[in-house]
This record gives sequence, C-alpha cells and structure tokens, in this order.
Amino acid sequence: MSNPFGKIFSSPVDTAAAVGKPVLAGGAELAGYAHKQLSALVGAVGGEGRYAAFISYSHADMKVARWLHRAIENYRVPGALVGTAGDRGPIPARLRPIFRDEDELAGAAELGPKLQGALARSDALIVICSPSAARSVWVDKEIRSFKRCNPGAPVFALIAAGVPGDPETDCFPAPLLFALDAAGELDRSQPLEPLAPDLQKNERHIVKLKLIAGLLGAPYAALYRRDQRRSRRIAAALSAAALLLIVVLSGLSIAAFTYARMAVQQRNAAQAARALAERNADKAERRAWLAQVAAQEVRRMVAEGESCPRP
Repeated sequence: MSNPFGKIFSSPVDTAAAVGKPVLAGGAELAGYAHKQLSALVGAVGGEGRYAAFISYSHADMKVARWLHRAIENYRVPGALVGTAGDRGPIPARLRPIFRDEDELAGAAELGPKLQGALARSDALIVICSPSAARSVWVDKEIRSFKRCNPGAPVFALIAAGVPGDPETDCFPAPLLFALDAAGELDRSQPLEPLAPDLQKNERHIVKLKLIAGLLGAPYAALYRRDQRRSRRIAAALSAAALLLIVVLSGLSIAAFTYARMAVQQRNAAQAARALAERNADKAERRAWLAQVAAQEVRRMVAEGESCPRP
C-alpha cells in the first residue's frame, strides 16, 4: 500500500507545484462529500457514523494521543480550501470526529466490537509510534484490523519516541513495515517504508499540520503558508492591542502624575493658608492683649486723677 506521506515529505515546502491551484470539485465528489457528512451526523446520534481518523497508540503515549486528538479536532481548515478538491475528495471545514479509545485492553483477548466497528468506520488510521507501541499487541491488532477492513485507506505514523530501525529503541510496529497478505499476515516480500514526522525533532504545530495535510489530502505547503499568515495576523492583532494598552497606561500615568502634582500644590497652598491664619490669629490675640492693657492703664490713670485733692 502506498504511503500517503510520500508526497508531503518528498516535495519542498516552497514549490509552486506543492501548492497547486484549488479547483471546484465535480458534482459527484460534492454529492459523495455531502453523503459522508450526513452519515457522520447520523452517526453522532445513532453511534454508527464514520470517523475522520482512528488514533492507535500505546497507553504509555497517552499524553501525546490526547494532545493529537484535541489538535486535530480543534483545527479550522482555511476557508479558501474548504470545499476544494483534495486528493481524498472535497476538503471539509473540520476533521471530526476522531476516535481515540481510552480503555485499558489488558483484560481482553481480542479487540471488542466497539473498536472493530470504529476501525471499520474510520477513513484513516494514525499510529503513534514508540518503543512501547512497537511492542504493543493491541496496536499491532488495530493496524492489522484497519488494513483488512479498509484496504487502500491511508495509514499515517507519528514518532513520539524511539529511533526507527534501532534494535533497542525501534518505534515502528511490524504491520507498518510490511503489507498484509489475504490471510491478514505480514507479507515480508512487500516491505513498506513508513515516513512519519518526529516529535523529537520537529515542533508540535509542524507535526500537526503534516498529519492534517495527509488527512485532508491537501498540500502541506498550502496549510503551512496559511497557518503562517494566520499566525502573523494574530501576532499583529496582539501587537496592536499591546500598543493600545501601552498608550492607555501611559495616558493614565500622565494623568495620575498631573493629579498628584496638583494635589501637592493644593496641599502646599492649604499649609501656607493655615500658617498665615495662625500668624494672623497670633497678631489679633496680641492686639487684643495690648488693647486690654491700655484700657486698664487708662482706668488706673482716671482713678488716680479722681483721688487727687482739688485746689
């Protein structure tokens, strides 16, 4: 089975051929897309809808699986690409739902009906590869079951830990390395070369975009460039908001400084007025005392004049 990541990793990001020209899908493709979306809607109510992808992982890689699940379901496809023709049909606005099982399988001998049904109704398989996944019986069974139920459907890989081909830390489960025969066994005469983004070497948003490009059947370059433009718009909006905040805070600081200076001036004026009032009060008190002393002296002199004998 051809690896769907071949085109994504083999083409340079900046080539015009990788971007391509979006064209409107034909009527048959649009009808198929509508049928697929209607089936997913019905399945959301009745439990029998299709999944955009099934995430297979070892429970040692639970954190990576949870991040990937949220990242894919929360991704909004650029509006310019929605409805255009991709390698897998018309490109949807969202990749939902994504199936990720959180139940421990250690007590079961085989995959249960829930997992078998989800695998059969999934449009793609994403395998989180690590040394634990390479040793996991359940990851092995999920890959084999998906390939049997969906021959020709894409299988994507994501390296969370380990080194491909290393005897001690090999991360690829065997069903990713070989095709399956009619009995569902490994056909070692048909080796496969899985290409997978490596979380140990690439940033998470790059790995996410590569997987989403494969799921959508869209050029990675187109998603990457639109993601970069979206990031620049967000950064510009945040910068404008930060600049506005700085201007507002500067205005408030200037106003606060002005009001503080006015308050100091008013306080100084009030202190000067109080000091002047105190001085005036002292002067008035002194004048009153002098007037009282003068009155007493006048009364004394008058009394002395009346007591003197008249000639």
